[in-house]
Amino acid sequence: MNRLSSERLLVLALAASLAGCATTRTEIASTDDAAVLEGTEWRLVAAPGEASVPDVGPGAATLRFESERFSLGGPCNSHTGGWSRDGLQLRLGGEGAAIASTRRMCPPQIMARETALLQAMAAPLTLGFDGPILQLRAADGATWRFDSRPPAASAPRERIVQIAGQRAPCTGIAQQLCLQVRTQPGAPWELHYGDIEGFDWKMGVEYVLRVRETTVANPPADGSARRWQLIEVLDSSEP
Repeated sequence: MNRLSSERLLVLALAASLAGCATTRTEIASTDDAAVLEGTEWRLVAAPGEASVPDVGPGAATLRFESERFSLGGPCNSHTGGWSRDGLQLRLGGEGAAIASTRRMCPPQIMARETALLQAMAAPLTLGFDGPILQLRAADGATWRFDSRPPAASAPRERIVQIAGQRAPCTGIAQQLCLQVRTQPGAPWELHYGDIEGFDWKMGVEYVLRVRETTVANPPADGSARRWQLIEVLDSSEP
């Protein structure tokens, strides 16, 4: 299988991995609560009609408000525009509700989530706060929930990763060669310090793997903050 086929497999595997469970609630915020809106990174944790959304990686989304502009990263593209608030009514977009967006394509499930969110943002939304949770509710009752807390670092989770056929120089305590990995097709390769437990890497072969990831609390200088354990080799190919 060639490199293009491997990247297509990675896209399909990433889309198939978006599963889990979540619930939604609809509390109303007080005007005073909205003071925490700016300067916080809000992470999408629930969307209408979906059991769950990923907290990081493909399909994840983060929303941030500054004094005059907002930015939304994901679920696929990057979006920005002006915003205003009147009490608990939030309007997103500049003049004419215009929102500037990039035009990258993603798997259908991710694109559908993004399209629904952008369509809702074209009309006024009602703000709500439930502790660390921000709610944006459309006129039809559809509600998007954003969490101000970072993802839980200690909980193991599965990831789909692509492994390059060549290692690259990296520095820990001393110079070494690290695996090159990425979690999105076409994204820049990243260095992965250490090995993947249960995985036998061979030079010149690219892989798509399903791994279990846990966070290492105090990694050594020449080790990774992520511990990866092989679950399954989804594909292997020579470029």
